[in-house]
Amino acid sequence: MSARRLLLFLAALLLASGAFADWQNVAPGVDYQEFREDTYDIHVVRIDLTNDAIQIIGTRESDKGTKVSDYARKIHAIAAINADYFDDKFNPIGLTVGPCGEWENSRRTKREGYVAIGNQQARIARQSDVDQDAPADEWMETAVSGWPALIVDCTPLAASELPGSDAFTRSPHPRSAAGLSRDHNTLYLVVADGRRTGVPGMTLAQLAAFMASRLNACSAINFDGGGSTAMWVRDHIVNRPSDGVERPVADHLAVILKSDFTECDPADEARRVAVMKARESKTGVTVTTITTTTVTKTTTQKPQTSASTPPPPHP
Repeated sequence: MSARRLLLFLAALLLASGAFADWQNVAPGVDYQEFREDTYDIHVVRIDLTNDAIQIIGTRESDKGTKVSDYARKIHAIAAINADYFDDKFNPIGLTVGPCGEWENSRRTKREGYVAIGNQQARIARQSDVDQDAPADEWMETAVSGWPALIVDCTPLAASELPGSDAFTRSPHPRSAAGLSRDHNTLYLVVADGRRTGVPGMTLAQLAAFMASRLNACSAINFDGGGSTAMWVRDHIVNRPSDGVERPVADHLAVILKSDFTECDPADEARRVAVMKARESKTGVTVTTITTTTVTKTTTQKPQTSASTPPPPHP
């Protein structure tokens, strides 16, 4: 996107700000707002990470392959969104930490950054800052991965600075992302609708510009988007998934009341994961190879995950 087009895009967002609803408080420390403009429909959850009444959690490995709404109902989420890209067995592509610890079967790659929260810390790391061979840091209570970084050092990345193909990075699609404020005390969960009449979606540069200018995010990372994009607030999905229905996804990022948190039972989790693995090994799994424009199903070919290609988007 040229500098002139980016300025016009930001100006249109600012001019439309009078039509935006105010932030709606949905729980202690959690606010929601829908940003609507002629060609954009963006949903944002703003979370105060210093509020002691709430907690950010990820997904247990035994709950992989769950729709955002089903996951949210199960954990009594205030808000939740889809997170990382995933393979044919719903294993996330990058580092994943849930209530039972780091996932055993997440597929580490050199292309993934992450957002991690725990022990009064919050961090969004670029893929170049991640040691893919190292285990999760001890302070990480929750971590989900994504690609690519959208905002670095409070500066939104331009189209020319963002990796990926024109079809993925510089074309409009539904998007999901997370961002942090300068002081790391505020977490933003963001989904942008797309692929419907009048609302095509956003390029990654447009998403980065929106999060920097409208939310004042100082770091941000892109999650799996396209048909996977979904956001739950209060008691329902607030956006319009582009497939017309929700997709099952590998993992999620959610905020709950601390009083609703269920501690991990390691023995029960190990049993459930073992049962899940046994079921996967006995039944044929249909692999879905996805590009930004087509969806092809096969029983032999796996999604491209080599170091020379980006994580497979799920449009």
